[in-house]
Amino acid sequence: MASGLRSWLAVCVACMCVSAASCSPTYREEQLAGAIQRICEREYRLHVSTRQVGKTLAVHLHHAGILQQVGNQIGLSPAANEVLGNVLEAVHRVTLSSNALTSFYLLLVSDPAVPGAYLTIVRYLDDVRRANANMIAPTEFFSRTILDLKFLGMPGLNLEQLILQDIQFEQFLSWQLARRIQARLTEKLQQHGGSPLEVGQCVGEYRGGEFAFTLNVTPLPDRPFDGDLIQQIFQDATSVIAQVLSDYRFEGFEAIRLIHPPTGKSLILPKTRLELFR
Repeated sequence: MASGLRSWLAVCVACMCVSAASCSPTYREEQLAGAIQRICEREYRLHVSTRQVGKTLAVHLHHAGILQQVGNQIGLSPAANEVLGNVLEAVHRVTLSSNALTSFYLLLVSDPAVPGAYLTIVRYLDDVRRANANMIAPTEFFSRTILDLKFLGMPGLNLEQLILQDIQFEQFLSWQLARRIQARLTEKLQQHGGSPLEVGQCVGEYRGGEFAFTLNVTPLPDRPFDGDLIQQIFQDATSVIAQVLSDYRFEGFEAIRLIHPPTGKSLILPKTRLELFR
């Protein structure tokens, strides 16, 4: 599924750059929802619902043929490239030419043929602007995008039924960092063939000035933990955190905490020491 997500996101980045550059009218904040709905309906024959919560714009696309299920595996269908590209193009056209104080958008995608499955896409609009201005590469833009495809087992959900909250920047960073840490650890362990560890979903949160990340790294059956490898895992995770927070120039935190439940080990670093890991 990851390769499929990368392919359609590359298409979406290209669409964004063309459409945003040619967009000149300005939409007022109260016009955002209606404008996105009209563009999707008139130009692409797609029906979407929208909802604004604080500085977060939520868009829901319920469309047949966008998701597919093969056995127990759920992923994007071949038609997803064009459909998702069109919806995101409409979102970018409107939000990038608006004077609204929108900071994030959330796209919820569902398919009547795969009830209970939902794809969520979250982006920080400043990242979209930077990608449009070629200030960040497409691969970095992908890494800054939150993608979450889950089977919730609750078919028919819509924006009115969901408890939507205004996304905070610290929350967005914790989501992004958890995924980037997981990707880095997976890549590093794959480079060392025959590693006794498996990498699962990492979890991040921000609370009281501290970023905390739970590292889901477990040993294979009958394979003991290597203490040096655990230290390397902490170092790799810290390097990711230091680089990303520096790239965003984010200073609104006091410390980071890394937690490894299988061994009970943890690491706490104050903000002042992060620079050493860049």
